[in-house]
Amino acid sequence: MASPAGIYIHIPFCRHKCNYCDFFSKPIDEEYVRKAYTRALLKEIGFYGAKYGKNFVADSIFFGGGTPTLMEPELIDKILAAVRKSFFIAAGSEITMEGNPATVTAEKLRRYRQSGVNRLSIGAQSFDDEILSSLGRVHRAADITRTVELAREAGFDNISLDLMFAVPGQDMNQWLDSVKKALALKPQHISFYSLEIEPATVFGDMLESGALKETPAEVDREMYHRALALLDTAGFVHYEISSAALPGRECRHNLKYWDLSEYLGLGAGAYSFIRDTRYNNIDDVEMYFHTMWSQDSASLRHCNDSQAFASDCVSSCSVNSYRDSVTDYVFTALRTRRGVVFKEFSHKFKNEFWDLYSQQQAEFEKFVRAGYAEYDDRRLSLTRKGIDIASRITRLFM
Repeated sequence: MASPAGIYIHIPFCRHKCNYCDFFSKPIDEEYVRKAYTRALLKEIGFYGAKYGKNFVADSIFFGGGTPTLMEPELIDKILAAVRKSFFIAAGSEITMEGNPATVTAEKLRRYRQSGVNRLSIGAQSFDDEILSSLGRVHRAADITRTVELAREAGFDNISLDLMFAVPGQDMNQWLDSVKKALALKPQHISFYSLEIEPATVFGDMLESGALKETPAEVDREMYHRALALLDTAGFVHYEISSAALPGRECRHNLKYWDLSEYLGLGAGAYSFIRDTRYNNIDDVEMYFHTMWSQDSASLRHCNDSQAFASDCVSSCSVNSYRDSVTDYVFTALRTRRGVVFKEFSHKFKNEFWDLYSQQQAEFEKFVRAGYAEYDDRRLSLTRKGIDIASRITRLFM
């Protein structure tokens, strides 16, 4: 691999499915299921370890979910031990665990930290109990503060808080109060997401029936920009559309998604991007158990006639063409404050950016003159004003 990759480990269990959630997760809170899932994960880790061996160098590991903090510390310890045995994990790697404030204890956090987890991403969402209840969250605002305090006592010095805005019924004061309370806890990183109501969720059904109304777009954008102003004042760097961090505390793992780096996804429902191939695991826990337990070490799933690339738990895959990779790179790079750096682009794709997009340059310059984007001889990026119409601008390069 040309540069260090990331490893994503999906833990699909939660206590309760949130009203907005369309991620692959299941409301299961039974120890025997978590143990069985861990055994299947160890099998998958072993498979990819045998396939890639020490040629696979990773500098970030991310436990996402679901609710990874439902997992017993000894299970996390086993998973990390297997990852270290199967792959080369660079010194100083970032190892993140997502957590729900209702599922942590001082002992859990202490033992996660001992296992090597060094970054905690807390799903706070709001510091208003009414909003938390409307979202279907199982924690309350006081639990967030308690979790941050316990995490620091356990030795975590890299803590992120997730917040959500444009929640139906949420007013501006509630939103800004949540941002201020999050900042008062002095985290190193804050992610802030505009609620998107998806089909096949509780909120989606409520929207379809007329029982719920979406937040008007102009209110959504005002919430976004007023939160950015507070983050600016607090010394945070707005490095990605939905993320800000203290200098040097950007999430290394998530940045891999925005610069087309490689990442290996493990677990039911996980996604991978390896050697220009995107593939995803089956989003069925029981089937994941069955396929991982039943396959032998020689079992492979083929993406095409010449490339055997993944275990039997893979449900689909596609191989990027050159143009696919260029488009993906530009689309994701424009999510970041750095934008597209021309020198990096030419190194990666062996072509100059405007040679490939000569027909789009004049149209892009209209956005620049209107204050939505900027570029010079080094890079191009969106302005904060441009973020509000990011989909219109990025369509130029699709």
